[in-house]
Amino acid sequence: MAKLGYLLILFTLLSFTSCLDDSDDEPLMFLDLGILNHYGTSEYMIITDDGIVLLTENLPRQIDFDDNARVSLRYHVLRSAPENDSIKADYWVDVDAITELITKEIVVVNDSTIDSLGTAPVEFQKVWITQDFLTVYFTFYGGSKVHDFNLTYNEDGQGEDEFTYLTFQHQDNKDEQVKQYWAYVTFRLNSLRKEGQSEIKIHFRGKQNNEDDYIQSDLVYRY
Repeated sequence: MAKLGYLLILFTLLSFTSCLDDSDDEPLMFLDLGILNHYGTSEYMIITDDGIVLLTENLPRQIDFDDNARVSLRYHVLRSAPENDSIKADYWVDVDAITELITKEIVVVNDSTIDSLGTAPVEFQKVWITQDFLTVYFTFYGGSKVHDFNLTYNEDGQGEDEFTYLTFQHQDNKDEQVKQYWAYVTFRLNSLRKEGQSEIKIHFRGKQNNEDDYIQSDLVYRY
């Protein structure tokens, strides 16, 4: 489940702007989303969603992330990475804060089970694909209950065209709409891969505002 409490923690980290401090006394801070992998014995390599390759020199705490983890990080640049490094990278960085994004698998449903995962609306801010992940940035209203967010593949709702149809679903568990929250949730796309193909065209849809208002977006997953 995508726990509301986790979303609040993530919101706290993501409340900073991309460039956090431009004073002369403090290093320039940046905020990015990326994909993390181990590099060497104790360092990590992070490829940001903008394609910048970062190597970590210092971390704020002991972390134990698996390879290919989807992360949000706040950092400042220490120096450019030498061209003769064993891996092509852009910068060595000092990481001030890092957290793993809520990462979920696509849920397979049919016409009789799809509504059980919720039909509550959200306000979509951005939907995009990075490597093997589809990420959704959105706002929603809630109070004290746990909210669940899923990306579903309806076996009964696939067309005969070239697209794979996916639906973002929000289960608010009849929560009160007391406060607005911002959130990122990311979904693994690996399960959609097909033998002999190098890309999949995705039609993304999700309910926002009211019963008849849906966001729809066509994306391409290349692998």
